[in-house]
Amino acid sequence: MAETRSTVSDEVTVDDVLAGSGTVRAALQTIGGVWPMMVLIALDTEPRRYGELRRTVTGINDRMLSQTLRRFVRDGLADRGVMPTRRSCVQYTLTDLGAEVRAAVADLTAVIIRLAPRVEQARERFDRLSGEESL
Repeated sequence: MAETRSTVSDEVTVDDVLAGSGTVRAALQTIGGVWPMMVLIALDTEPRRYGELRRTVTGINDRMLSQTLRRFVRDGLADRGVMPTRRSCVQYTLTDLGAEVRAAVADLTAVIIRLAPRVEQARERFDRLSGEESL
């Protein structure tokens, strides 16, 4: 019987992703997690200043925002530009690669929002059952 391998894309198998083969793990580390996804969504289609991003992404601290933006620039998802003003002002813009990743993140976010009520119901059910068992 022939073994079938699940694929994520034409070139990447599920085994490659789980093993962290090649640059898969590094790419997932760049966009994985709440903060990178929220920053990608906040960058949208127009340049954003650092302070504007900090105010837009509620709850993110300076350290996490700086790390996320530095990773985006390093991995080619965003460009960092210094605006010619009296005070130094830095702005970030998505690259074509970043815009492509952002579109995928936005699609995933839409699915998560659509499924959120079901997740909440599952949590409530779990908490209710866990509370009964611990009595």
